[in-house]
Amino acid sequence: MMKCLLLYFTGTFNTRYVSNKLKKRLENVGYEVSLYEIDPSKIERIDLSPYDLIGLGYPIYGFSAPYPFLKFVRKQQFPKGVKTFIYKNSGETEHENDASSMYLLRKLHRSKVRIENEYHFIMPYNIHFRFEENLVKEMLSIDEKLYDILVYEIQHDIPNLKPYKWWPRLVTWAVSKPMYIGGDVNSFLYKVDPDKCMRCGKCVRLCPMHNIEMDDKGNFKFHHHCNMCMRCSFFCPTNAFDIGFLDDWGWKVNGAYDFPKIEAIELKRPIITPQTEGFFHCYIETYQKINQRHEELFG
Repeated sequence: MMKCLLLYFTGTFNTRYVSNKLKKRLENVGYEVSLYEIDPSKIERIDLSPYDLIGLGYPIYGFSAPYPFLKFVRKQQFPKGVKTFIYKNSGETEHENDASSMYLLRKLHRSKVRIENEYHFIMPYNIHFRFEENLVKEMLSIDEKLYDILVYEIQHDIPNLKPYKWWPRLVTWAVSKPMYIGGDVNSFLYKVDPDKCMRCGKCVRLCPMHNIEMDDKGNFKFHHHCNMCMRCSFFCPTNAFDIGFLDDWGWKVNGAYDFPKIEAIELKRPIITPQTEGFFHCYIETYQKINQRHEELFG
């Protein structure tokens, strides 16, 4: 039996959701699949030699892969020639995100792995604004088709990775470096509203960077190694967090999406149509490409 490892970093657990979906799909076609969720506090080298296939998953942060993810991957010693693919996710599919794997691919090319496939899944934002549930349902339905495409192309050795155009590469280069230090700087501005906070300690336990401390009196201390994953503010049960300049810009989203509930919703009509304008206009092209490819492969 072919062995597959899905090695991923997750912020508010969207990439964990995608990874579990992929695990089931790959197991259905005969792979033995293991999951490894990166803990940024343990940048260690793991044994990749048992695997015939390695999937590398991440959420797009500032048009790039999160720095803790890149740091972990750079430490790894990949078996030469091992088949590898990338799966990433974000709440927007503008072409500015196309080259988000640019730095990841440098490592993979240097390691002489076989990397020919990359897939971009649509998942709801944990920042900027909240997505309404019918739209999330439609996004998850489109993702189901992309899981089909990924598994088929990987199983049949059909490559889809193309060279990135110069301008998405420029965007990734220009934005990623400030993004990597943005959380450290912004964490100087974090506050917790003592009138809202219920002292549950959930934020302390969830923070992947161990950036938050709370003393016996409920006073908070923030260190300065934040990667802006938004777990603290997103999952706070009383919406007590002030996340600095992101809060000032009105970009805070609070409250997890209930994916099992949303998956059960029945859509009465399409949400994204050829007439969709504004922020979600980019979804038109994404939907079309996924639907067209799915039709080509599965009729």
